[in-house]
Amino acid sequence: MRYLLDADWVISFLNGRDNAIQLVRELADEGLAVSVITYGEIYEGLLARPHPTRHISQLREFSELVDLVTLDLTIARRYAKIRSVLRGQGLLIPDNDLWIAATALARRLTLVSQDRHFARIPELKLYQGGKASE
Repeated sequence: MRYLLDADWVISFLNGRDNAIQLVRELADEGLAVSVITYGEIYEGLLARPHPTRHISQLREFSELVDLVTLDLTIARRYAKIRSVLRGQGLLIPDNDLWIAATALARRLTLVSQDRHFARIPELKLYQGGKASE
């Protein structure tokens, strides 16, 4: 099994939080990936920080340790299907999170996130609270 890290965990890791460092170490052997969408979210946040160059350098170093997953037509189609289903149920979540979930589903990755709204997405495997859902 491989894992797709959401922004919350990557940011915590970059900020040196022990629980995030431990989680990344535990999951690294099975393979870690980050969506280009997540990368963009984090990069944008770093631009607003004092001394962004240092923080952006940290993100670049981290990115060399994981696979960066770019978007393609398979992911775009999955995004559209998820968004259509959730819109029909009146349960939409932020578009960036839909792209991230679509990436996880299209690449058969387990999403590592603390955002509870991902549970609305059928078939999405989540790693929350130290355990994976099936």
